[in-house]
Amino acid sequence: MIPRDPDPRPWPAPTSVPGARAVSYLAAGLTPPRLTRWGVVLFALSVFVYGHTMMVPGLIDRVGRFKGADYIQFYVMGSFAADGRLDALYDADAHLAEGRRRIHPDLQLYASHPNYGPQVALAFAPFALLPFSSSLAIFLLLTTACYGFSIWLLWRECDSLRGHGRLVALLAAASPLLWNVARYGQASAIPLLLWSVGFVALRRNRAFAGGLAIGCLVFKPQLGIVLGVVLLAARQWRIVAGALVAVIGQLGVAWLAAGSGVMAQYFGELWGLALNPTLIEVYPSEMHSLRGFLQLIIPSATLVSAGALAGLAAVMVVAVRCWSTTAPLGLRWGLLALLTVLASPHLVSYDLVLLTIAMLTFADWAVRHPDHEATAPVAVMLSVLYFAPFSGMVVARLTGVQVSVIVMAILAWRIARVCATGASVVCSKTDDRRAEAGRGVVPELEHARVAVEY
Repeated sequence: MIPRDPDPRPWPAPTSVPGARAVSYLAAGLTPPRLTRWGVVLFALSVFVYGHTMMVPGLIDRVGRFKGADYIQFYVMGSFAADGRLDALYDADAHLAEGRRRIHPDLQLYASHPNYGPQVALAFAPFALLPFSSSLAIFLLLTTACYGFSIWLLWRECDSLRGHGRLVALLAAASPLLWNVARYGQASAIPLLLWSVGFVALRRNRAFAGGLAIGCLVFKPQLGIVLGVVLLAARQWRIVAGALVAVIGQLGVAWLAAGSGVMAQYFGELWGLALNPTLIEVYPSEMHSLRGFLQLIIPSATLVSAGALAGLAAVMVVAVRCWSTTAPLGLRWGLLALLTVLASPHLVSYDLVLLTIAMLTFADWAVRHPDHEATAPVAVMLSVLYFAPFSGMVVARLTGVQVSVIVMAILAWRIARVCATGASVVCSKTDDRRAEAGRGVVPELEHARVAVEY
């Protein structure tokens, strides 16, 4: 969402571009007072709906869904780790039996293809010492804390949004992206935090620390593929070195705890799911990547795979080219997050929370460049993506078209053009003081000597 002045001038819209005036009119309506009113209403509605749905006795919510359904896998894996049974991590039947023993005798939900590493099981072992409901409640509190801390880290780096802190906090708290994560009981706020920490580290030219944060994404590898390719192509070896240390550290702990046999099973699961992501896709309409978009409209699995590979190649080319430009780091980092969502072979609606990075960094750029031709379209598309989970819940189920993917693709194209033209390099004085010279990280300052004060 883009905060604007209360009474902004209408955006100049070329009549030669169809729909430009409508886009400009919509963007001009995104004023701070109006966004605040919408945010208050949406937050109150979200709290009411979530509370009314969840605040019933037992493990089933008011509409008949299991509370925190995706948390079952984490809880069961933690239980295996706590009991010293890591050899059962990738046995689907063992997951079902353990879930019925620890959660409920009639439990039907279980991980048919467990796909998290042994290190994740070790991390959830303390949670498995508690009853399921208490464990889920604590996990959701920690997830919310990770999300809130991520918002704070990102907002602190967005100088043009500094004067809108309360509005940013309100819209973040009301965000459907957050409430969707809570509904599933997923761990998606942790990758968001790692991306945010990595961004802050690179902004301060702490390349190795940024790499450590990026490498920690290995527990959810589909959210780090684009980053890995881009950094290798850019030859940013300090960042790559930090990432390798984190990757080796995580997988080393997993191997020491579980052994070679279990690790082989883990990598076998990952490879199998990479070849056929539909094995763990219960609701295809909840997929929000290029592959998910194609499989809703193309019946042939072969054509879907071919299209997904072509899309992945295109995404990688755009990512590498844009990362090498002189655009501000925030704009490029947000674009990488957006492209990661598009390129992921398995991107369920709860992982859309990663779009928070793009929303804040793009909003920061748009507020700083109110007269740029791309600002109005970017503002409108960010507003649409704010409600991206509803694209799968409603639109895709009714029409068979994942509108969120179309909007993300257009937004990525718009931002890529901004990066390529170099028109986004106009930085504030605050950016000039705070940004540090670093090869490939802030290339416009690569040869500058900058005195940094924190």
